[in-house]
Amino acid sequence: MEELLQLEKDLSFISFDHEDAYHLGQMLVDKVNTQNLKPLRIRIVLNHDIVFQYLMNGKNGEEWLNRKQKTVEMFEHSSYYIWTCQETNHQYDKYLDDDSMAICGGGFPLIVNDEIIGCCIVSGLQHDQDHQIIVDCLKELKRKKEDL
Repeated sequence: MEELLQLEKDLSFISFDHEDAYHLGQMLVDKVNTQNLKPLRIRIVLNHDIVFQYLMNGKNGEEWLNRKQKTVEMFEHSSYYIWTCQETNHQYDKYLDDDSMAICGGGFPLIVNDEIIGCCIVSGLQHDQDHQIIVDCLKELKRKKEDL
């Protein structure tokens, strides 16, 4: 679990704006296409506004995007971290039957200068894969921003 908390810190940014959200969203789409993954639902939220959303061919509905977004916003951690805590010590038992929450991977906080300003949500793969594709793309985006 500590590794997941460290990952959130490592993938924080000095700045992150709507243009960055667009690039992150495009990176996610490109990764799905180049790796021939199953289609995804993708959402990026900044300051409570949806600034990027794309439902790939064959995908519809926003339920899982909404649920994962609410989980990240409520607990201020990745939904995979929350899932890991639940698996380890059952501290989120009361949310398991809450249809507005998702105790599974696929939601990741967007952090700027130690403050959560939004989140990136992915749904469509196995939940640990949803988490990992976000992590991979955030790492790539961070590298690109630092190279500027």
